[in-house]
Amino acid sequence: MNKRQLIFIIALIVVVILISVYIELVIKPQNMGMNLKKVNPLAVYTHSNLSIILDNKPVVIPSHIGINKSLWRDHSLDKYGVPGMPMDEEGETTMPGMTPLYTNNNNGRITIGSIVDRNYTLGEFIYIRGQLDLNNKKIMAFVDNKPVSNYSGIVLKDGQNITLDILTTS
Repeated sequence: MNKRQLIFIIALIVVVILISVYIELVIKPQNMGMNLKKVNPLAVYTHSNLSIILDNKPVVIPSHIGINKSLWRDHSLDKYGVPGMPMDEEGETTMPGMTPLYTNNNNGRITIGSIVDRNYTLGEFIYIRGQLDLNNKKIMAFVDNKPVSNYSGIVLKDGQNITLDILTTS
């Protein structure tokens, strides 16, 4: 082996050692720290509360709007929601995806769980459900007991209380 080859092999060994040291001291600790922290895949995770009163009677807002396919009519926001994913290693059981606006119970709590940071409106939630007939109705909207003129444009914010008082006008 000549001197040039020996220098090349030594330089190669030094480079490999430096790369290994860099990985061990810099990259691995960063990844370990990231894995130790809980990483939320959602850019937005808040809750708004909705009450609907139709002709002086409270309306039950069903659980699983935006989760259960029978309570999910409009799919225009699906790309912003949580995608479906396997729930077991074999991939036999799959959790369905959901919209970024959904309900977990029937007490009117709207969950905003979005993978992108953007505003969502009450109108978008109503379109997802798709079964609230507002034709020939007078709609009075309130956010935290203050009147709002455009109910569909109400931006959903954490902790707010929204009331829709709907009267049939026919």
